[in-house]
Amino acid sequence: ETRTPPQETAPTGTLMSRRSYQLSTRRARKGSISCPFILLQFVGAATPAVIPSRSHHHRLQLPLLVRGGGPVSSASREMSSNAGGKKGDEFAIGGGAINEKERLYAKGQGTAEIMTSSPADDEPNRVRSSTGTSSSFDPNSLSHSLHAAVGMDRYPNYLSRWSFDDMDELEASLERQLREVRQQKQSIRERRDGIALLIRNIVAEEKKKGGGNGCLTSILEPPTSWEEVRDNILDPQASDAIFKSKIFRGVFKTSPNHSSSPSVEDVLNGKVSLKLDPAQLEVWMEQEMFDVYSFPLLSTEFCRRVRNLIRRTVSDGEKEEFKHLNLGRRPVDLDTVGLGWVNDLLFHLVIRPLSQHLFTETEEFQDLDWRQGYIAGYSVNPSAPAATPRQRLVSHTDDSEVTLNIGLGDEFEGGALQFRGLRGTDEEGRLLGEFKPQLGTALLHAGRHLHEVTPVTSGDRYAFIIWARSWKSLRNTTCPCCWLNRKQGSTCVCGPRWN
Repeated sequence: ETRTPPQETAPTGTLMSRRSYQLSTRRARKGSISCPFILLQFVGAATPAVIPSRSHHHRLQLPLLVRGGGPVSSASREMSSNAGGKKGDEFAIGGGAINEKERLYAKGQGTAEIMTSSPADDEPNRVRSSTGTSSSFDPNSLSHSLHAAVGMDRYPNYLSRWSFDDMDELEASLERQLREVRQQKQSIRERRDGIALLIRNIVAEEKKKGGGNGCLTSILEPPTSWEEVRDNILDPQASDAIFKSKIFRGVFKTSPNHSSSPSVEDVLNGKVSLKLDPAQLEVWMEQEMFDVYSFPLLSTEFCRRVRNLIRRTVSDGEKEEFKHLNLGRRPVDLDTVGLGWVNDLLFHLVIRPLSQHLFTETEEFQDLDWRQGYIAGYSVNPSAPAATPRQRLVSHTDDSEVTLNIGLGDEFEGGALQFRGLRGTDEEGRLLGEFKPQLGTALLHAGRHLHEVTPVTSGDRYAFIIWARSWKSLRNTTCPCCWLNRKQGSTCVCGPRWN
């Protein structure tokens, strides 16, 4: 159902004015949050809904609000902890589980089901301190740990209110957390070193074959000119929209007047903040649904080269020397395989400038300052050697303010991306629409928009994902609970009112 508010029209003018209109419409239908401390996950299939066809999608100038779909079917839900394979197997192949701690479903109000952690023993409300006496502080409680952290930050001599038993429990829990940080840090360092050795071996093998610009590993070298970006990386429509913006005016001319344009190196290093012209963006982008935008971004050839390098890396990672790296059982991080420059290019050239136009009001951040890019693979026959460990992915939100999702192919059926509403709104959990991935086409959406990947029914599906965060603005003044549930206002304990 495509709805336009009666007796209202979107104001003409710039892209920002249209966004303001859309923002006011969204605020009118924003719902309250009754349980801000609970993480909601809506897992499984939704009741059938009529999804607008591609021909019904609108350009950005129209106030498109896509609603619809029915409530999530309770009969189709399952435990996400078991959706990925054998319980306790961190790197299980198949299924659609997300990488988080085990949770159980408990019946909530309405049609939603609330995820809760399972009790550790028969006495979930009692813990024992190091002295053997009962303790009020539970080191296994995330809520207790957060209360302790906030208390230590806010009050001088905060622990004077605590018993020694509780202080012992807190100290022991922090020591365990510190050990976990050190263990993960060491494990990650060893894994990255192993992947770096694997990449060096692949480069050496390619050189023996003759190397050259067309070889498999030539993509590891970042571009040095905007001509390379235009001709070898971007889709022609993306090139037109980006390089016709004022900041790039004359960049391809041989006259000395184009020297004021930013260099590729400066953009890759984040030394300049790019601004793209709204008029060019309107021609380039389409709004699939609220806060979800699509646009052609990468060339078919560049997608093929990225996909081939990932496949080769993961395939060689199955050799006995590198099998402990578990490359094909996790999403492949581009920084670790030598493609960090691709993350940097798309972050500074596309994600940051587009987000300034599309999300700064609805997501309330000033700028984005962090990114992570990775390749996720899905298949009708999940396989570690093919870098396709999943067949689907359950409904979830990303740990990002903004997510860029680019289709890398290959040929497949199924694997649609379904969106189920923004957290903290009355549409949370409802099927709003779905998008069929297309080679080289990007989706840009709010990270806290619930989404899932439907089962791949044939072939292999690859996606290039970039998460972008705002550590210096939004996350600097918002606690994890308010951030996750998109609670707006100045009352958060991490905000300026309390600090």
